[in-house]
Amino acid sequence: MSQQPGATPRTAYILSLIGSIFMLLSSLIVLGVAAMISAYPHYFAFHRFGYYPMIPLYMLTPIFLAVIGVIGLVVSVLALYFSIRLGRLSDVGAVHSTGIILLILSIIGLFVANGFFIGFILLLVGSILAITWKP
Repeated sequence: MSQQPGATPRTAYILSLIGSIFMLLSSLIVLGVAAMISAYPHYFAFHRFGYYPMIPLYMLTPIFLAVIGVIGLVVSVLALYFSIRLGRLSDVGAVHSTGIILLILSIIGLFVANGFFIGFILLLVGSILAITWKP
C-alpha cells in the first residue's frame, strides 16, 4: 500500500496534544501552589503551639516546588510544540523522530509535570502511536 497524500497521524496527534495540555495545566498549578506557600508567613506556622518541628523543610518547599514547576513548564511547552508539529507532518521518518522526542519528554514529564498522571499516559500512548505509525 502506498503512502496516501496528506495522511497524518491523527490519533497520535490528538492524544499527545491533550496530554501536553494536561501537563501544562499541572505545571501551572504547581507554580501557583509554590507562590501561595511562599506568600504564607513561615514564622506563624506553629507559633501558636510553641512547636517548630520542620521549619527549615517548610522554608525550602516553595523553592523545591518552583524548580519542579519551571522544569515541568519547559517540558510541557516543548511537548505541546512537538504535539502540534506532529499534526502537520506526513513524512514517516519525521513522524517517527517526533514520536521519539515526545516519548522522551513524556518520561521526563512523569517526574516533573505528570499532568495528573492522565497527561503522562496520554502523551505516552500518543508518542508510541507516532513511533509505530504507518500511512
